[in-house]
This record gives sequence, C-alpha cells and structure tokens, in this order.
Amino acid sequence: MIRSLLPIRLPFSGLCRPVPPTQTLPPNFRISLKHPRAAFLSTSTPTPTSPSPQTTTTTSNGITSPREGLPAGPASQHPSLLRSLDWFGTAAFAVSGAITASTCGTDVFGAVVVGTITAVGGGTLRDALVLNKTPFWVEEWEYLIDGEGGEGVVLAWADAIGLGAFAVIGAMNGLRAGCPLLVSAICGMMTATFGGLTRDALLNRPVRILHPYSDLYAPIAFTGAAAYLAMRSAAPQLQGVRIAVAVVFTVLLRQQAWINGWRFPHWDLPSENVIWSTEDPRKKKRDD
Repeated sequence: MIRSLLPIRLPFSGLCRPVPPTQTLPPNFRISLKHPRAAFLSTSTPTPTSPSPQTTTTTSNGITSPREGLPAGPASQHPSLLRSLDWFGTAAFAVSGAITASTCGTDVFGAVVVGTITAVGGGTLRDALVLNKTPFWVEEWEYLIDGEGGEGVVLAWADAIGLGAFAVIGAMNGLRAGCPLLVSAICGMMTATFGGLTRDALLNRPVRILHPYSDLYAPIAFTGAAAYLAMRSAAPQLQGVRIAVAVVFTVLLRQQAWINGWRFPHWDLPSENVIWSTEDPRKKKRDD
C-alpha cells in the first residue's frame, strides 16, 4: 500500500523546486508562504505615489499657462482675488434670491432655501448636466453658508460683479474638463445664470433670462465668458489680467444694460409684431 502511493506526484511539488544557481533573480524577488504546504513566488511592486496637483497647463500651440479654475479643496486654504470675487458673488446671489423669495410670500426657511439655490444652483447644474462630476459645494461646503431678485443700486452692482466672477469661473471649469471653447462659454453662462433660473421656476415667476421683462443678463454672462476664453489665446500666461479684464467687462456691460434698458426683440401677441423695447413690456400694458 505504501509503495503504491510513492509514484503519486503532489501538485505542490513543482513549486518547491530549488531555483537553479544559474538563474538571475530580480532585486525585488521574495517568497511569501501563504499556505503551510506550498510556497508562492511573487514580486513586490512599488507603492504608487499620488501625483502632485498641476499648477500649469499647455495650450494647443505649446505655450505654458497657469492652471484654469479655482484650486480644489476647501476655499479657506487657497485665498486669491478670484476666490474673493467668487465668495462675494455667492453672497450677492444668495441675498438677491432670498429677497425675491420673501417678496413672493415665502417664510424664512423658504427664503433661505431659495437664496442658497440661487447662489449655487448654476454651478450645480453645470457640474451635473455638462461636466458630469460631483457638484462643487460637496467639497467646498462653505458656499452653503456664505450668505443669506431684489432691486437697488448696491445690489445691482454686487449682482453684476457676481455675474462676471461666475462667468469666468464657469469658463475655467469647462476648460479644465477639456470642453471645446463654445461649451466652456456655455458653462460660464450656466454658472452665472441658472441659479436664478431655478429660483424663478421654484417661485412660479417668469424666468428672468428667458423673457423681455428684464434687461439683458444671460447674453452678457456668455459674452464675459467668451471674452476670457478669447484672451486666453492671446495672453495665455497673464491669467490674472484676463480674469480682471473679463470681470470688469461683464460688470460694465451689465451697468449699461440696466441704464439703457437693453433687451432682445420679442413677439408682441396683441399687435402680432416684433417689438424692440427698452422697458418692461408689462409696464406698457398696465399704462394702456
């Protein structure tokens, strides 16, 4: 009986053969005993190191330019002029949304909710619908507590500054995601205006950017984002200058729009004519 078992070749016997002395072993060679009856040969792999965040990007013509967009992570760790403008615009949009909600009859909780949506709704829709990523305020939660459509000169100027800052930041996010220039400009417009669009939809009001009841708003945000993108091709290394010029340009366009009543033409149903008006058409109807 014992002799009949001797020819049996154990399945693990091949793994336990001594290595021939002529075979060269790799420097990271090791033997790990994972089972008391077998030895498994394996080679260790170095632990991958996380790459350091990029601070520069290379344009299509080979010119190095600063990284587009705000640094990732909590905003308090990366103070900058653009970050300050972003905070200021967030607060202005939140106040505007809260005041508008209050005038529509909401309670305190409703005003806070609508104000927050007005402030971060544009960036949220941009990230979810276009860039397919987690909304920015999940990591940068301070945007949810930054501040709490009204009218007034001070609020109008604050809103214009926020519009310019959000348009530039949205365009930067589009560039960083590898979007074409047109899509990046649309990302800038969405970031600056879709929070207000969501606000008006929640309050059952005519959407500001879709009706001639208010002066030009979304086209100016698109123009500001497009201006930043155009200057990036002309001056890729002067990011600070591009940001400042684009924001100031957007603010000046908004100031001219609310002073001169810039509006797109619209179809007037009673007269069945295309009308180009410089004032709210509802006001004319009330006067008539």
